[in-house]
Amino acid sequence: MSTAPEVVVAKHCGLRVFGLSLITNTVVRDYDSEDSASHEAVLEASQARAAALQTLVTQLVGSIEP
Repeated sequence: MSTAPEVVVAKHCGLRVFGLSLITNTVVRDYDSEDSASHEAVLEASQARAAALQTLVTQLVGSIEP
């Protein structure tokens, strides 16, 4: 999902913007591929990285100067 429209509006309003993405699945480029994307795989990757992402966001928010 794109965050570009939100960033454009935020910058127009004079806000600072930080974007963060968690890549949760591979791209399947070929219809004949044995690989497939699934909701379950996305949930599994998200759960596996949740603690690290929470730590990162906590540290980032804590380092923001008013």
